[in-house]
Amino acid sequence: MEWTGKWWVFDGPAYSRLWEKSAIGALIDGGGLALSDIEVLFSRNHRGVSFPLIPDDNAMLEWVNERLLNDPTLIQEYAILEALRVPGNKVVLHQNFSKLGIENCNSWGIRWASDKHPSRDNPDSEVIWFNSSELLSGKSDQSHSLESLLQWSNEVYSKDRISEVLVVDEEKSVVTYRISESNPTGVLRPPDFNEFQRISKLKSIDLGEDGVFIIQDEDWPFDAIGLPVHGGRQLENIEYEVVQSVTNQATENMSVSSSIVLDLWKRGLNTRSGFKYGTKWRCYPSGVGEGHAPWLVVDPSSDNPKNWAEACLSSRLASGVNKHWLYPINDRANGWRYLQISRPPSDSRWSNPIRH
Repeated sequence: MEWTGKWWVFDGPAYSRLWEKSAIGALIDGGGLALSDIEVLFSRNHRGVSFPLIPDDNAMLEWVNERLLNDPTLIQEYAILEALRVPGNKVVLHQNFSKLGIENCNSWGIRWASDKHPSRDNPDSEVIWFNSSELLSGKSDQSHSLESLLQWSNEVYSKDRISEVLVVDEEKSVVTYRISESNPTGVLRPPDFNEFQRISKLKSIDLGEDGVFIIQDEDWPFDAIGLPVHGGRQLENIEYEVVQSVTNQATENMSVSSSIVLDLWKRGLNTRSGFKYGTKWRCYPSGVGEGHAPWLVVDPSSDNPKNWAEACLSSRLASGVNKHWLYPINDRANGWRYLQISRPPSDSRWSNPIRH
């Protein structure tokens, strides 16, 4: 086994079997298999392959220590690969994309189901991974920001593949989520300028942090605005900011929260507090009493999860009550867009073997 500076060349008697049965690594012209560090470890630990450089456990420890100097993420990436491959999936890593003729792909890896093979079948998904402590806002160079993540998921979707995100925690435990762009829409007619203006002229009482109380509630123009209380209408401060901003034609100066609420109203949605679900808003496609709220929307300016651990927890709670967890992203060219992070079906939740 020889290191080329980019991959290990393995030309032992088992190399053809590794590729043909498990699609590990990539075939090299002239014979042999190109393996990454984590594929060497996986082949030794799970396929019983003997490598001359790693004859025993002590040698493996020394080898891992040496390779960590070359790639500090080796341990995390091995956990990710193990989570995907132990259930039987086949995974081609980004180092080998060019060898298989794969172009224009920004993923960490591409996954095939256990009954498929890269040599003959189309892939099922593309994969990227994060540490659970990694910020949702991404790194300082904007790689893996939420905006780039949304773009990535749409690129994957355009190829008829699933966009999978695997998250690894400090114990090297792995969980799987799927991401996509959501387009939440309802059937309510959005209020027009005249209706906003009429609401702004109604007599109101300032309730401080509790918003405002509109004394008159006759012929209320839009059910999503405010909550009927004691014959009047109570509006949250965010809602009243929307009313005043639209009336004064100053929507460009609205807060992030109010801008999102206005966008949700324009989509025909009925917004209500998401407090009991640990989020800012729950959204109905029509009246509150006409069905459940399919969407939970966070406020990125206040109660948003800061890292992937918190996002996974929020998404898991949403899935548990049959709702979609959405994170608003402000696209300057297209307005608000919504990134959905969801748990996959039970047979697609890749996780690595439990260690004690």
